[in-house]
This record gives sequence, C-alpha cells and structure tokens, in this order.
Amino acid sequence: MATVFDTVLGLPVHALVVHGVVVLLPLMAMVTAVVACVPRWRSHAAWLVVVVDAGMVAMTLVARQSGLALQTRLGGQVAQEHAALGKNLIWFAIALFLASLVVALVRRSRRATLGALFAVVAGVFAIWWTVRVGHTGSDAVWKGIIASTNRK
Repeated sequence: MATVFDTVLGLPVHALVVHGVVVLLPLMAMVTAVVACVPRWRSHAAWLVVVVDAGMVAMTLVARQSGLALQTRLGGQVAQEHAALGKNLIWFAIALFLASLVVALVRRSRRATLGALFAVVAGVFAIWWTVRVGHTGSDAVWKGIIASTNRK
C-alpha cells in the first residue's frame, strides 16, 4: 500500500528529503550553538532558531518515515545499518530543538551559559549522528556502483 511518504512524481520521497536533513540539520546545529553562545545574537535570533529547529524535527521525521517506506518498497533487506542508525536521528533533532528552546527561554538570565552548553553539546551530537547516518546511507547506495565502474 502506497503512503504519502512513498513517492513523489515517481521518485522516492526519501531520496528527495534526506538531502535536506543531511545538509540542514548539521547547519542548524552550528547556528544553534553560535546563537546560544553570542549574547547579542541570542537575544535577537533565539526564537527564530527554535522555529527552524522545530522544522528540522519535522523534516527528520519525514526522512525517517520515507526511509521506512523505501525500505518496504525494496523488500526490507536494503541498507540495514543505515536504517538502524537512521531511526534514532529523530532523537538528536529533538535534543537540538529542546536545546534551542532552553536557550530562548533563558536568553536573558544567568542560566544562559548553561543553555549555551546544552546547545553546543546537542549540536555536536546531532552533527556526529547525522554524519554516521548519512555515510551508511551513501555507502549502501554507492559503494557497489563505484566499485563496479572503471576509474579513468
């Protein structure tokens, strides 16, 4: 049974949305950390970062659900390591969102330093896990293709 997460115009939704997650989640992890650590930016941009990080949670959820739909379409035995790691990426996106929310809520108090620390730690882990998930996905798709082609 086809789902909203299966295909768009004949292409897998996962192949379309995953690139946004792989680029934007690490980018927002860096932006979140910088905004959290720079008081002037924190006071002006904290809530905007919260909104964008919430969008990243949604995008990560779509990547997860569309990955499950693609896995089902391909018979359930493709990219097993990628699927196992990918199912947990949502928790790193949520942690980043929660860190940005804490930063926004405490942006003008003495607790701003703790909020910044939370944002930096959440950002580092979100980048690390995104790279792990992205690499295993790329490996599953491209390793065999590259190995079977001639290098010129």
